[in-house]
Amino acid sequence: MHSTRYEAEEVWFPCSANIFGWEQDFHGLMLNDRIRMQAYSAAIAQVVRPGMTILDLGTGTGILARWAFEAGATTVYGVEVNQTILADAEQTLRAAGFTGFRPINGLSYDISLPERVDLVISEIIGNLGDNEDCLRILADARERFLKPSGSMLPLRLTTTLVPVSSPAIHAQIATGRCRGLNGHYELERLVTTLGLSSRFNLYYDVIVPSPCQVADPQTVLEHDFLTSPARPSYRQDVEFPVTRDALLTGFKGSFAAALSDRVVLDIAGDDIAGGTTSDSWKHSYLPLETPLSTRTGDLIRLVFERLPDRLQTGNESAARLSCRYSWRGSIERAGRVVATFSQAMS
Repeated sequence: MHSTRYEAEEVWFPCSANIFGWEQDFHGLMLNDRIRMQAYSAAIAQVVRPGMTILDLGTGTGILARWAFEAGATTVYGVEVNQTILADAEQTLRAAGFTGFRPINGLSYDISLPERVDLVISEIIGNLGDNEDCLRILADARERFLKPSGSMLPLRLTTTLVPVSSPAIHAQIATGRCRGLNGHYELERLVTTLGLSSRFNLYYDVIVPSPCQVADPQTVLEHDFLTSPARPSYRQDVEFPVTRDALLTGFKGSFAAALSDRVVLDIAGDDIAGGTTSDSWKHSYLPLETPLSTRTGDLIRLVFERLPDRLQTGNESAARLSCRYSWRGSIERAGRVVATFSQAMS
């Protein structure tokens, strides 16, 4: 059951772009996300073995740590930047009898552990895959905290994008309509904080139904958390053959994460009533400020980039977790460019 009702093509505040603004209500949304909870509980039960020492990176309310203890872990180091949430997690776990929880307040980059761990558990994936900086954070954790024989949960991450047509979503962004869990999630303040010149230079949380798609999805990111380098920036060029006449308004992003060798968490579902959507992630929507007409047989060429860091937020910690993207490209018809687009979080 969904804890907060939402509709298809309803624009929501991009929480992954405002990590330090998360409050108890957002953690509550995550705890009530059935897809998230079922996948992580199943994967932890599969991977954790009695006697393990574990790092829970981004522990939040401590639910992943609790499942690790229930599976037999002896010690769990819980790293969390929000001191209030971390204190709540420690109290809850100790009240439940789990005395092996070791809370650490701060960014994982800044901490050290007294020992290396058997397993790094995390749920710092954004709805665009790496938009909560999981590639760099977990690569650093792997190198500094994990035993040579240790493992990661999740193991792998794949992000896909697909061009879509949704005049309804475009109209909401144009007028600044963006729903949040409470009045503290203010779109205009976020746009100003990030230094963006337009609301269209930002991704949003939206369930975009598959009938909105005007082509087939393409992969823009593949990452193995056990072997891949950090990749603080990257570029992926993809092509989308258009399958129907439509007005191109943006791109829908989603991820699939192999949490273990048997459990995959996939947020691509779009059936809200049927419970296939994720309450806390939703899809990521990358808009075009000027919609473009496309015809069957056209070719959409997209250059998708994660941009290098730009530390201008005034908050050093927030800046270190800031992930910026650009999405630009063209529409070709019969081998000729008939339109171009360019959006960037800069």
